[in-house]
Amino acid sequence: MRFIACCPLVRKERQMMTDVYLIRHSLKMRPPIEGKSAAFDLMGPLSAEGEERAKKLLEFPELRGADFAVASTMSRSLATIRYLIEADDVPFSIDDRLREMPNGKRPEHESFERFMRRIWSEPSFHYPGGESVIACRRRMEAAITEAVRNHTGEKILIGSHGRSIGAYFSGIIQDFSEDFVRSINLPDVFHLTFDGVRLMEYSRLEMPFSLPPLPR
Repeated sequence: MRFIACCPLVRKERQMMTDVYLIRHSLKMRPPIEGKSAAFDLMGPLSAEGEERAKKLLEFPELRGADFAVASTMSRSLATIRYLIEADDVPFSIDDRLREMPNGKRPEHESFERFMRRIWSEPSFHYPGGESVIACRRRMEAAITEAVRNHTGEKILIGSHGRSIGAYFSGIIQDFSEDFVRSINLPDVFHLTFDGVRLMEYSRLEMPFSLPPLPR
């Protein structure tokens, strides 16, 4: 088992435990030459390297033999876990609540660093066209809780996105900061253990590739 962190949240006698593997998508293709569009952001495929990275997930025994999988409505999410789904014939569904958290429009006078810092340091705030960390966290919690409730005692794969995963963990990690979001790899995998619908502990699998540079 290759874990780089393990954080128990509750100590009590375990009963019906559910294992959730929360997976950030792999590397996607760069946007068309004319720039990013809403359609491309929704449907943009994985890059060639992204496909190879996604296939590497098959080498993690922890991820094999899942009972159920669910991915966001953004295609790169399902594309990342599809190799696991197809290899083990895992039933799956799509849930829009797992979609990426939009940053919104950055003011022309504001630096990228300040733009991102404000998003994560003021969790109830959002820029025009964006979503607050709190709003994203609530929908992520709802989607994950529903999956756990419907598949108690099973192994679940959940495909989502970096900022949305960061928003989810902002309600779990006591000293949460933007640095955690910046550290999430493409792909990355977090193991969540639930007793009923109560999160007991989380850990993070070590990825066999380097973290890509941050976009600017």
